[in-house]
Amino acid sequence: SGAVRRSPTMASTAASKVLVCGSGCIGLRTAIELLNRNVSVHLRSARPPLDPSTCSVGAGGLWMPYHCEDSRVDKWAAHTLDELLSYQSTSGGDSPVEIVPVVVLKKHHHGPKLKNFIRNDERLPNEVDDDGPLPAWTKDPRLDFQHLAVEMLAWQNAVHKLRIPSEATLKGAGYMHAWLFRPPIVDAPRMLNSMMLEVDMHENTVDVNTDTEYESLEHMVEDAKSLGCDSVVNCSGLGARDICGDEEIVGGRGVLLHYDRMCPRRPDPHGAEPFPNDAAIMVEEPPWGNEIETAYVIPRGDVLVVGGTYLEGDTETNVRPEERERLTKNAWTMGIDTEKAEPVDSWVGFRPSRPMTRLEVDTSGAVGNQGIKIVHNYGHGGSGWTVFVGAAKEAASLVVG
Repeated sequence: SGAVRRSPTMASTAASKVLVCGSGCIGLRTAIELLNRNVSVHLRSARPPLDPSTCSVGAGGLWMPYHCEDSRVDKWAAHTLDELLSYQSTSGGDSPVEIVPVVVLKKHHHGPKLKNFIRNDERLPNEVDDDGPLPAWTKDPRLDFQHLAVEMLAWQNAVHKLRIPSEATLKGAGYMHAWLFRPPIVDAPRMLNSMMLEVDMHENTVDVNTDTEYESLEHMVEDAKSLGCDSVVNCSGLGARDICGDEEIVGGRGVLLHYDRMCPRRPDPHGAEPFPNDAAIMVEEPPWGNEIETAYVIPRGDVLVVGGTYLEGDTETNVRPEERERLTKNAWTMGIDTEKAEPVDSWVGFRPSRPMTRLEVDTSGAVGNQGIKIVHNYGHGGSGWTVFVGAAKEAASLVVG
């Protein structure tokens, strides 16, 4: 039951009072941003952040813009990267953030060509002015991003000693190129718990209730008015489909298996013994994966998260037998000895997928706002943990601006 929790004190100097709806990574970080800007906050959500049904708690937590097609993402992701890198944790530390090497396997080059390294003023008149096909975020030097042939990946791995398939195995499957970079990975349950405690204990928090289900935006606004708030921030994620009647948002179903991070690893089929250092591996191309059934393993806290799917409109809440079989095969492919190790958990969640993230002031007047400013902050797709800090900063600025 969602008992109301109150902080010991409440600052009387807060600039305003805001109702924040939602306690996933977006809602909690938005609440923290407002609290740190001296705004009083009431936090409401339908369930606690660590409830298994919430999308944030089951996520792999890898910082990497993914299925979030919005021109604002790079800015939000950069703010988030700044904050996550400030944790600077290494494996086994107490931080909810760990820097982990990531390998994204590619069949074809799909990288910059010679012309991309030629200065703009030296290009021929008919040449396109671009920096190449790699995403803009790959240019951040803190990520140590490299675009490699698998021969170079294998050569470097003699030093890095990462738990990744051998050069022969990769070539045998048709993967000839790879991205290698070092982003932060969030231990989602620990980070959610940490953020919830921060909200709970902040002097500007009025109260927290994680057992409040809003039926509509009107209901949300009425509650805000009764609480004496002058603004609402709607971070309800997929719930916005019903609350706001937003038919653009749809659940992107994800299915995961969790293995103990210390579980047995198997030798490579080509005779190489497992290396000691964990890495995340992602593949969106056949034969191991495809665009809606990405194959991946992500070391996250004390588990290895094995995925995955991105099935929009699929509402099944359980892992189907054929999905469990495919994910077990993915685990084996990624080096887990599935003959000796069983999953410690499985998870099904629904990413709040929307053609364009809704992060804006609601000017529709559809609910008769009653003097309450409404700011929406939802629809971040599979990039919640990649953008949550930047999105929170922008939402808070819309509230106080």
